[in-house]
Amino acid sequence: MKILNIIIILFFLSGCTREKEVKFEEGLNYFDDTFIDHFPVKIKHIGSVQAVSQNISNAHPHVWLKYYPGKIRLDSIESSAELRAIGKYSSDDTCLIVIDKHLTSKNWYKIDKKIRNPKLIEYGDLDCHKGKFPVPNFYGEWWAETEKTLTKLEGYTMYVLEAKKGIHMDPKKLPNGLYTPLGWEHGISKGIAINKKTGAVIYWADIW
Repeated sequence: MKILNIIIILFFLSGCTREKEVKFEEGLNYFDDTFIDHFPVKIKHIGSVQAVSQNISNAHPHVWLKYYPGKIRLDSIESSAELRAIGKYSSDDTCLIVIDKHLTSKNWYKIDKKIRNPKLIEYGDLDCHKGKFPVPNFYGEWWAETEKTLTKLEGYTMYVLEAKKGIHMDPKKLPNGLYTPLGWEHGISKGIAINKKTGAVIYWADIW
């Protein structure tokens, strides 16, 4: 009986660590088929988190996926990201172009871009922003690791794989351009954030 229990436990653990197809929650059809074309098809689901947002009142539409691929796979993801990236930043950098950088896990639902007289918030464009590409603010519950950085992440290297200015979706599905950096009132950003210390990988696709 004891041997049978051990076999069952080992079978369960192997199932948890095996890569399985990524299945997102409802709402992914809000975006076109190429929006998350850089995301993995299969992942180790244990410890993974995902977010699919259509929010244009408080933030902007995005798809995020966080998981722990294991060291060998992590090294492969990092090598690929190094080759493909058009921008590479530290999540702790104090001078990043961050979309909706004013949002925190405590205030995001209080700031509505669509009301008649929205709250006045200056983005604060800086000279050190020149030549950089936008990255997300991971402000939400289950995502924010700290309130001390602009990205709400700590210890990550962020690889921007694609970033384009302008409208790349039906304008009715996009926010109105408030609280955005100069020249990036609308745009798209795709990338990968890697934390070698914790083994975490975050894939993002944001559009605003």
